[in-house]
Amino acid sequence: MHTVIKLFFILLITNLYSSPEVLNNNAQFGLNYFLKENIVIILELILLLLTIAFILIYRQYSVKKINKKLNERIEKEIEKSREKDKMLFEQSKFISMGEMMENIAHQWRQPLSQINSSVLVIDDILYEKKFKDSVIEEKLLEIESLTKYMSNTIDDFKDFFEQNKESKKFSLYELIEESIYVVKGTYKTNNIEIINNINNQYTFKGYPSELEQVIVVILNNAKDMFISRKILNPKVKIDATISSGNYHISICDNAGGIKKEIINKIFNPYFTTKHKSQGTGLGLYLSKKIIEESMQGKLKVDTNKYGACFTITLNLDGVSDEY
Repeated sequence: MHTVIKLFFILLITNLYSSPEVLNNNAQFGLNYFLKENIVIILELILLLLTIAFILIYRQYSVKKINKKLNERIEKEIEKSREKDKMLFEQSKFISMGEMMENIAHQWRQPLSQINSSVLVIDDILYEKKFKDSVIEEKLLEIESLTKYMSNTIDDFKDFFEQNKESKKFSLYELIEESIYVVKGTYKTNNIEIINNINNQYTFKGYPSELEQVIVVILNNAKDMFISRKILNPKVKIDATISSGNYHISICDNAGGIKKEIINKIFNPYFTTKHKSQGTGLGLYLSKKIIEESMQGKLKVDTNKYGACFTITLNLDGVSDEY
């Protein structure tokens, strides 16, 4: 800019002394006459200065804009790098959990098999002695059913970590009934009423065992809340509606709801309000993973003064095997 100003004065002086006639005129009529005679040159120089000033300002603006874009790009790349690191961490966790499930399966198979064998022996002895008791028979069937469920659970969680698994069509009503049967004992002991309002015509193509795990987790959580808060007339209601091409399965209780300060954390891994001996905080975390990754749906929770309401959203067309 200083160079331009110097150039401006040099041009003026050059023009001033370029003709003796001009020098005499200036001496005679003064500076005003000179400005009138050289107004075009002055305007051109002013225009030149303004143009250069505009170019400098625009250049500075462009540099700032480029720097801003570079900073934004750097931040995005950093965020992508963090996401990749997070993904790798999640994958390593799943690998570890898969290995852990293999170990659990190995350790549990034999004891579960022995329990079932013991039930069969007891049942045979009772039959031979012609001893009949409806309560004992019901409990034996319950033991057999629960051990079978535990064994299947191991396979279900192992399958969750498998990439190549086959989906199948099943009745939502029957699946809910099977889930209710799993928790039937503890619900009956604690006088918890459970109502299945799902239409028995509703079917879905997916992974029934995994969905059953999710239902059982939610039902068990409701049961724990009923017990810890000593709720009178505890009740769980299960409904299903269809809208926007989706099933919306709701599981609602009257256990008093979830506190606002923790409702956004309940799906986080290892988050639990229970004593460490009663829960690990992985139930709802894995449930969300199953619904969103395996079942290609959504799992959310709402709460009010009456209780919590979990909603599972599933596409009517079922899961896509190419997902």
